[in-house]
Amino acid sequence: MNATFPTCSALVLSVPLALLASACGAATLPRVALEHDRAGAEHLAAGRLDEAEARFRLALEYQPGFAEAHANLGLVALARGRLADAEQHLQTAVDLNSDFALAWADLGVVHERMAERAPERLREARRDYEEALSIDPGQTGARRNLSFLLARESLFVEARAHLLRLAELTPTDAEALGVLAWCELRLGRPVVAEERAAHALEVDPEAASPRLVRGAARAQRGDLDGAAEDLSRAADRSVLGHEARVRFATVEALRGRTAEADALVRDLLSEDEFDAGVRLAAAVVALSRDDGAEARRQAEAAVRLRPDLRDARTLLARICRVEGDSPCADRALAPLAADERQAALPAVPVDAP
Repeated sequence: MNATFPTCSALVLSVPLALLASACGAATLPRVALEHDRAGAEHLAAGRLDEAEARFRLALEYQPGFAEAHANLGLVALARGRLADAEQHLQTAVDLNSDFALAWADLGVVHERMAERAPERLREARRDYEEALSIDPGQTGARRNLSFLLARESLFVEARAHLLRLAELTPTDAEALGVLAWCELRLGRPVVAEERAAHALEVDPEAASPRLVRGAARAQRGDLDGAAEDLSRAADRSVLGHEARVRFATVEALRGRTAEADALVRDLLSEDEFDAGVRLAAAVVALSRDDGAEARRQAEAAVRLRPDLRDARTLLARICRVEGDSPCADRALAPLAADERQAALPAVPVDAP
């Protein structure tokens, strides 16, 4: 059983029943301790947390240095949302047995959960996943969690490398295939991205991540209704739900659904006002309601946050030209390469309408 929890990260935990024979030397453990740990793992797999905890604690009474029992207690605490307790038990497990790959992987899950309130803990989560994989490259849960974390952090080259290996190990994981397609798209390979997304949807038509990629492709082709359908579904369930919501807000604005787009952007800004993509979406939404001043403010914010974001510079240049502010438009386009400036010109009207 792979235990999954309903978070945006789609984190995967280890199998509790497997925690019975690590490198710490199960043969030296009292048989009764092993029996209590085995019974506790069965309770944990069935969701009987009280019974599971009692058994794991009994195992530790017989053998306080039983790394697997500590790791399983960490899973119980995590299931209850007690992240500090989960961290303590899992850290004890890896202190007792530094080669305990499963415990390192689950410690990464705990640290990634903690990062929802303390983003700096993501560095620890990445370290934990990498440690698990250095011990056992076949740890698919750790590799999946690490690749998703990297993709959300826009480290697409690194995420893609892990996802390609994961695809060989778990070829029917449609969500992972969809995140791989997203990496291809963000790395400038739209044809490959659509092919990978199509394959992922063949594996599982209900998978959310490949819908994000297909929705983005549909939007680029001008199929706004099809894009809205895909992006709305990806926004609800995808590990990349934030990205889907940003693109969905833009598509809704382009469809003339200004109130819906406004609501989406307000929620996104309340979650992270320092996200350049959100600011760019907010600028598009402001333009859809003919609020040029707000559109310029949001586009300028996007450029400040991400000076390398070409779409933000192009949109800011467009807004400035419409306002008759040619120096502003020139400054916006100046850092772009000559071919990028030339490509942007059709979207940048020379005269205000």
